[in-house]
Amino acid sequence: MHVFFDESGNTGSDLLNKEQPLFALASTCLEEGVAQRLIGPLKRQGQKEAKYSKLKNSVSGQKALIEFLSCPELSLSTAKFTQADKRYYLITHLVDKLIEPTLYENGRDLYAKDGHVGLVNVWYYAGATIFPNGHWERVLSAFEHSVRCPTSRAFSEFDTTLLRACSLTPHDCRDFATGLLMAKGRLEEFIGCYRGGVVFDPAPDLFTAMIHKWMDDYPGKFAITHDKSKPLARNEAFFRALIVDAPTRFIGYGDHQVEMPLRVNDFSFADSRDFAQLQIADIIAGACTDALLAWSGRKPMTSYHEALKETNLESLFVGGMLPTPSMPTVRAPAPGEVSLVDGSAAFLRETGYAR
Repeated sequence: MHVFFDESGNTGSDLLNKEQPLFALASTCLEEGVAQRLIGPLKRQGQKEAKYSKLKNSVSGQKALIEFLSCPELSLSTAKFTQADKRYYLITHLVDKLIEPTLYENGRDLYAKDGHVGLVNVWYYAGATIFPNGHWERVLSAFEHSVRCPTSRAFSEFDTTLLRACSLTPHDCRDFATGLLMAKGRLEEFIGCYRGGVVFDPAPDLFTAMIHKWMDDYPGKFAITHDKSKPLARNEAFFRALIVDAPTRFIGYGDHQVEMPLRVNDFSFADSRDFAQLQIADIIAGACTDALLAWSGRKPMTSYHEALKETNLESLFVGGMLPTPSMPTVRAPAPGEVSLVDGSAAFLRETGYAR
């Protein structure tokens, strides 16, 4: 099997980017002949490839996109996409890097039964209640700045911003604020250790998760190719650390266990003009971003966006990092299980990528 990937909205660690609030990654394993047949009607005269950005703004292009996304050849067995709300993703790191360590020091495993996911959603939906009068936005902005510019000055500015926010926290929200306040003065310890890494970029996380989805479908090793023009290429060293020849192990709690290393026997980058499958991935990634922005009210809804609901697009979604007000019941960790975070860190140390 050969899986092709492309993405939309990659801004790296610029996670509060108002122009591109979503990141999407799409993939397909369609055979070359099938892919060429499906992509043909999307190419305009003189074009060497089909691009979502060039098709979405015309009536004829939108019609062609609807027809393409309605093709029976597009199903979960041949195509998948995942998405991340960048603001939500930033909050996951706020919880993971600043709140979880101090709770762990006090004997609380936030990863057990997906407690970290629940807490991220609380902050996403209620952050402005916990830190009112605009202070939640200031805390998030200061945290993002600390992530992107991990200096002593940035860390100090975050501490000051956090203290001001906590001074206005309503009495019934103080437990949440205290969990974050416990990280005051410790950003060098909690954030500084990630200097030069790819930790705060959603692309590697979603890329790895997507490969695991294909591994669930396919028992053997397979090849992957990504569009070479996209920023994901800068993380190549990280990806290659995940496909090294090492003993197989399963990491994670409960139902959220994954296999490492990734079962990939060839990893390459290529020009989308040379592979119809890369063009298909581009179109799916662009369409799902466009659709979610409209469906969630973040951009005007048009008849085109309504028509997208009737295509196969939504059925290709395999999960991601998006906010949700409802949390499913998750079983407690079994003896010997390690969290995804701890297990991944141990694996990367074993392979020599991390210290």
